[in-house]
Amino acid sequence: MLTIKRIKQLNNNLYQKVSELWVETGISNPERKDSLEIVQQNLENTGTMIIAEEDENLIGVVWVTHDFRRLYIHHMAVKPNKQNQGIGTKLMEECVTIAKEFGYQPKLEVSIDNPAARHLYEKFGFKELTGYSVLIKRNILTDL
Repeated sequence: MLTIKRIKQLNNNLYQKVSELWVETGISNPERKDSLEIVQQNLENTGTMIIAEEDENLIGVVWVTHDFRRLYIHHMAVKPNKQNQGIGTKLMEECVTIAKEFGYQPKLEVSIDNPAARHLYEKFGFKELTGYSVLIKRNILTDL
């Protein structure tokens, strides 16, 4: 049976499962520095981890944060053998519910090389924000 839970505290075991899912689905990136300590600090402030479980096994996850006006949707992943079964839809429904609860605009980034995810997000009414490029400086401490 599929269950969706909002998590505000991660223990090492759950963090390991989430990290393994991010690696398995190819969305993990060491440059993001998503350590247990960083993720937990975020969850203690403005973040929420939404997990999908089936028979107590982690099969999907999405991490949301906010800046008190927008809800940012990060790191959404569903086990490859569970994709196209509505799990991503359930996770997105929970994200949208949170956005509505707070009155925040949901916002996300998606790779142009991920048509399945783009289709899911478009199904929820997300539109491409044209006229902008996403820029990031990952090495802020070493490039000063």
